[in-house]
Amino acid sequence: MDSATNQPIDGRTLLNAFQAAATWFASNVQHVNALNVFPVPDGDTGTNMNLTLQAALKDVQPDGNAGVVAERVYRGALMGARGNSGVILSQILRGLAHGMAGQATITPTTLVNALEQAAQTAYKAVIKPVEGTMLTVIRETSETARAAFHADMSWGDLLSVVLQGARDSVDRTPTLMKLLRDAGVVDSGGEGLFVLFEGVTAYARGEVLEQKASPSDTFAMAFDDVHSDDDFGYCTNFMIEGSAIPYEQVRTTLADMGTSVVAVGDETLVKVHLHTLRPGDALNYAVQWGSLSAIEITNMDNQRRDLHAASGQATAVAEPEPPTTEVTDVGVVAVVPGDGFRRIFRSLNVGAVVTGGQTMNPSIQDLVEAVQALPQDTVVILPNNSNVILAAQQAAQLTQKRLYVLPTKTVPQGMAAMFAFNYALDVEANVEAMQRAISSVTTAEITTAVRDANVNGIDVRDGQTIGLLDGTLVESADDPTAVIDQVLERMELDAHEIITIYYGEQCSEDQAQTLAEHIATLYPEIDVEVQSGGQPFYDYILSAE
Repeated sequence: MDSATNQPIDGRTLLNAFQAAATWFASNVQHVNALNVFPVPDGDTGTNMNLTLQAALKDVQPDGNAGVVAERVYRGALMGARGNSGVILSQILRGLAHGMAGQATITPTTLVNALEQAAQTAYKAVIKPVEGTMLTVIRETSETARAAFHADMSWGDLLSVVLQGARDSVDRTPTLMKLLRDAGVVDSGGEGLFVLFEGVTAYARGEVLEQKASPSDTFAMAFDDVHSDDDFGYCTNFMIEGSAIPYEQVRTTLADMGTSVVAVGDETLVKVHLHTLRPGDALNYAVQWGSLSAIEITNMDNQRRDLHAASGQATAVAEPEPPTTEVTDVGVVAVVPGDGFRRIFRSLNVGAVVTGGQTMNPSIQDLVEAVQALPQDTVVILPNNSNVILAAQQAAQLTQKRLYVLPTKTVPQGMAAMFAFNYALDVEANVEAMQRAISSVTTAEITTAVRDANVNGIDVRDGQTIGLLDGTLVESADDPTAVIDQVLERMELDAHEIITIYYGEQCSEDQAQTLAEHIATLYPEIDVEVQSGGQPFYDYILSAE
C-alpha cells in the first residue's frame, strides 16, 4: 500500500491492513487490559477485543473486492464477539462494512464515509450510550477525519489524521468520566481502538512498531469455546457464495441435518456451522447453491481430547442440554459460572445453560447455538452478567426465534427471575414478573483484587479482599471477615428474610458453613442457607431476598 497516494486499494490490501491491525493488537492485549478501572477478575477489555478480532479474521478468504472482504470480516466479528467491548467492536466493523458495501476498491473518501457509518452503527447498538468510552473515540475520530478531509488527501495523510484524532479522543476520556479521572487512566476500549488504528497506519507506512508491552499469551479461540462435553460427531463449518441463495430454505434444510446449527448471511453469502455424523451430506446439499469455501471438518472427540491434554484454561462453553420432560411454549437460556449454579438452574427447568460469566464471556455464537438447540420458538435469555447483556441482545438479531433478553446482571438476579417464571402464563406476563423479581434481590460478591486501583474513592491494593454490592465496589481490606461484615451491613438485611451463600470452587463447604454461622450470629432474625455455586474467582456470592 503506497501511503503517499490516494489511489484506490482492493480487497486483498484491505485484508492485509485488517490482519496487520489484529496482529499489532494481539501483541498489546496486556497493555489494554492494564487500563481496566475495576480490579475484579473479569473478562478484560483487551482480551475480549482480541478474541473478537481473531474470530473476525479466522475464516476470511482473500478476495479482490474490498466490499466483500469488509463484509466477511464483520460477519466473523459478529458471531465471535465477546463482552461489551467485543460487541461494540463488531458493530464498528459492521458500520465500516456498510460504508464499503458494493465497492470493489476503496479510496480515502470511502474510508471517511465508512468511519462515520461505524460511529453511527456502534451508537445504535447500545441502548444507553456512555460518553468517555470507545463509542466517544470512534465518533470523535470520524468527526476529526471529516473535518480535515479534502479531495486530494493521500492515504498516509488521512491515516495520520485518524490516528491523531483517536489519540486525542482517548486522552480526553478522563474528562468525560469521573471513574477514569479518579483512577488516573484513559478508557481501555478507546485505547484498544487507537491500537488498531496504529496497526493499520504502520502497515500503510511499511513501519515496524515497537511493542507497548510484553507479548500476551495467545488468546486463540479454544475448541471448548463453542462445544460442550456432550457434543459428538463432526463439527462442520463452511461458507456458501452465490448469487441467488434461498437463504431461509437453506437454514431450514441444514437445521434438519445436524445439531447446534447456525447459518448466518443472505442471498449472496451464507456462513454455516453444524454438528453432524455425515458432513458430506451437508456439503453436497450446499454446493448446489454456490461455491463452497472455508471448509473445516473436525472430529470433536479427537479435538477435545487433544486440547484438554494441552491446556486446562477456563473458557466459556456453550452447553445446551436436553430440554426438560415437560416441553412448554417458552424456553430459557441462562449464562452461569460453575457446576453448582449449573445444577441449580437446570433444576429450575432452564432448557440450556451456557457456562460463562466473569473472565469467561460467551460469544454471540455461543448464545445463538444455545437458543437454536431448544425446541421452543420463544426463548428468554438470562445473561446474569453485565458484560454479557449486549452480546445477548445482538444474538436476538441472528435467530428467527422470538427472543427476550432480561438484563440480569448477577446470578442471583437470574435465579430470582426463574423462581418467578410461571409456565401457565404467556411470555409477556412472565417477562414482566421476572423483571419485577430481579429488583427484589440484593447481590454481594466477595473476591480478590487483581490490580491496584482507586474506585469510588476506595483505595484497592492487588491481593486485597474486595466486596461488591450489586456490581459496585464498596469495600476493600486485608481482612476478608472485615470486608464481609461491612458488605453485610450495607445489604440492610433487616429488610430481607433470607440470605443464601453460594461458595466458589476455591472454598470448601466447611468454610461456607462457618460463614453461615457467623452471619446467623450477627443477624439472628434472618434465615441463612448454603449452596455450592462452584464459581471461579469469587469466594462467595451472597443473595439476600
